[in-house]
Amino acid sequence: GPPRAATDVEELLSQNMASGAADDDAGNTPFVDLELSYLGDTLTVDDKASARTLQFRKSKGHERDGVPVEGDCLRRCLLDGLDGLPSKEATQQGSAEAVSCPGQPTDCVQPFFRLPSSASSGTGEAEEGRDGATCTTTSAGGCSDEVLELSRNCYTLILVSGRASVLIPMVAVAAGQFGVLWLVAWSSAEYVFESGRWIVPVSDYWPVNSMKILSLIVSLFRITTEFSDTSKICRVLLHQQPVPMPRRQCLLGWCAFLLQYAVAVGVLFMATHLILASATAIMTIGKLWVVFTVLDFDNFFCNFILFVFHAEEAFEWKIHLHGVRQRGRSCLLLFWIPVALALLGTFASVSANVCPLTALHYGAVSNNDPVTMLSGNLGIPSGCCPPQVAWSGGLDSFVNVSVPCLAPAGKHGHASALPQLHYVVLEDGRPQPSSLQVLDGRGGDGNHGLLRGNIAATPLQMRFWLTSHGFKDDIYNAMMGKGVGGLGLYSSSFPFVGEWTIPGFPVHARARVHVVAVNPNTGALSPMPVQSSVIVPDVCSPHCSRCMQDGDCRRCEQGFTLDGLQRRCLACSVACNSCDHAGAGRCDLGGCRAGHGLSLQGTCLPCAGVHCHDCDEAPQGNSSKTPMDFPRDQLPCRNCQSGHGLSPNTSSCVSCEVENCGLCGDPQRCDHCQSGYVAAGSWNGTSSSQRCLPCAEHCSSCQLLGRGFCDPERCHLGYSLTPTGLCATCSRHCLNCTISGPGHCDAGHCMKGYGVQGGAECSRCQEVAHCERCDAAPDRCDGCLLGFFLTPEHTCEVCVESCRRCAGISDCAECNEGFGMQEGRCIACADHCQRCNDAGPGQCDTGGCLRGWTTQNISGSSVCMPTPKKS
Repeated sequence: GPPRAATDVEELLSQNMASGAADDDAGNTPFVDLELSYLGDTLTVDDKASARTLQFRKSKGHERDGVPVEGDCLRRCLLDGLDGLPSKEATQQGSAEAVSCPGQPTDCVQPFFRLPSSASSGTGEAEEGRDGATCTTTSAGGCSDEVLELSRNCYTLILVSGRASVLIPMVAVAAGQFGVLWLVAWSSAEYVFESGRWIVPVSDYWPVNSMKILSLIVSLFRITTEFSDTSKICRVLLHQQPVPMPRRQCLLGWCAFLLQYAVAVGVLFMATHLILASATAIMTIGKLWVVFTVLDFDNFFCNFILFVFHAEEAFEWKIHLHGVRQRGRSCLLLFWIPVALALLGTFASVSANVCPLTALHYGAVSNNDPVTMLSGNLGIPSGCCPPQVAWSGGLDSFVNVSVPCLAPAGKHGHASALPQLHYVVLEDGRPQPSSLQVLDGRGGDGNHGLLRGNIAATPLQMRFWLTSHGFKDDIYNAMMGKGVGGLGLYSSSFPFVGEWTIPGFPVHARARVHVVAVNPNTGALSPMPVQSSVIVPDVCSPHCSRCMQDGDCRRCEQGFTLDGLQRRCLACSVACNSCDHAGAGRCDLGGCRAGHGLSLQGTCLPCAGVHCHDCDEAPQGNSSKTPMDFPRDQLPCRNCQSGHGLSPNTSSCVSCEVENCGLCGDPQRCDHCQSGYVAAGSWNGTSSSQRCLPCAEHCSSCQLLGRGFCDPERCHLGYSLTPTGLCATCSRHCLNCTISGPGHCDAGHCMKGYGVQGGAECSRCQEVAHCERCDAAPDRCDGCLLGFFLTPEHTCEVCVESCRRCAGISDCAECNEGFGMQEGRCIACADHCQRCNDAGPGQCDTGGCLRGWTTQNISGSSVCMPTPKKS
């Protein structure tokens, strides 16, 4: 409770106020109009009738510095002091001085001063207020007294107690309030991203927007109460009391003011963000409750302390201010400045349609044009396409990751920007993270993952990626479709891929890789992240396709050779497919990729120009030598593709000048005509009269019989040579009748699904599925359709995926159109490509693109790009 000395004074004053207006025996002035107030450990006694004031310091028990303090001493000192105060005129002239209690211990009563009052001064007299300003006291007002009633919270408790021991737990209370705000508004992803979308201030539903407006108004009303409390503390600290406040108590008061003001400002801005970042009306109400709870936490804690320690009446919460000229109007700036900033931020947030803290943390994001991650919920067949992961470090912890995605088409029909992929590695069994949690490198439980990172995606040949990772070709066709189940590939979306290596992967964690994509132009996140399967360590060394249990490699990938001593795979020369004989860093003869040739140093270099079939560098002593001024990073062409000849000046291939010429050593000299034509004319070394003349119809060569006729056995399929040197048709459903003659069919040469079956004409094979030829009997197959192979039982079984012709289920000899052979497997060419026999899988041969697409070299790969439209 309050110190005893002050209690004695209160009791004495109460007794004298009840005694009436008569003077006591000593002739002292009675107490008839007194007012008591506390500020910290100071008791202020005002005699309003005579405008006189006394102040007492609280003391512990009945002693102060070892001097007894009795109630009678205080009473006599108070009586003598009030009677012996300096006059009002002396105070106005600046001669007011402290008055001590005569004959009593100086520690009994502290110095006191006479205070001016409007009640004791005449009309129009100038008085000096306690804030140092000059007030004119008139009947209309001027300087006046004011009683401030402080709220009961932790921060005002610091001020009225005046004890440093109270400040420490109150700092913890403020830290807790800030911690709740940080946890809810800053670190909780579910408050800014929900249901695969950023939460935006302006909702599509008017009930949500109405609730947001109402919640903002109610929050402002509640936070105004907090600013009002800080304003009262500020006014008490700035007001000049008759007796100066102790320095320690003043310092503690300013600490309390700063703490409460910081909390009020923080809650104001956090409440604005939380309410704007609400997706539903119920969520808005819940966040409003969070704001109220944070603001009232200090009130609840203060009431708990006062109740538990029986200190409800220990402190005076009413403060008497003397000579107040303006009632706290200047302190209103403490309220309006942050409120104005919050309103400005709200306006900017609504205008940009992005929540304040979302913009501060992630930038100006939106939900426009998100990148699509390929997952099973898109309706793609076979559950395509999760992230593909593979160990590449053997017993070391390196993991290769490949993740496809689809970026929306921009204004000009192409992808507007390269997507950014973000990943996090999480232990198997942890909650599934949202897209924003993957972006932040966290799991679904909000805790950090094992590893995280990001990478820029690059353009992808989707069909090649699918077949390379074992997916069926019908998935690509489904992606190309539109409407239900389709993705509008290359019309409304374009494929990209992120491929990277994760070093230091946790080998024994049984972890997964979770990936999400961001559109860098709009900041839109993929609605859902994708995850890999649980990653199990692979003991094979890098680029090893088959190894033993101890990690020793037995076969390497294409472009690598096996080191016999260390049993690991070493890289061949650049652009080399095989170097088993030449060794690492070099290339075998004929092992260079299409468009490259073998140099004398054993490495592969690009051929000069296009349409070159062979550019292997000639050995020493060969008559064909490389020109001295030829670029060192290219090889001159030796043999050109069909329809092209070698230019003697540039050592590159140019089109033949003779029409229908198939091979020309010189552009003007035709060495061999195309199929179905025969050469005529001559070449004299400088000029040519050569021409390629047509053979008979349905004929491939007429070198012997000449123009208009056909050589023996040179008629097209389904035709046979007549005695007149022309080509006539075979029987129906027949492809060749060279032996049996026109109108008949040779055994084994019927069309697919037919056989001669002992006769001269072709009959349908009826009892064996996928049978191409049945010459012996209708139920016995002699040859299967493309994509099937003949079993020992003379039935037909399907080849592996995308294989055109095979001798067994895993022995493919020829791939379907749009696929290339790689290590016995059929892997897709570049997208929109029909042929990649020379360029290899994932690329396209020159002229092999579909109509409307053209071959271009992009980052060292020959792919198909849309043909530029003519203006």
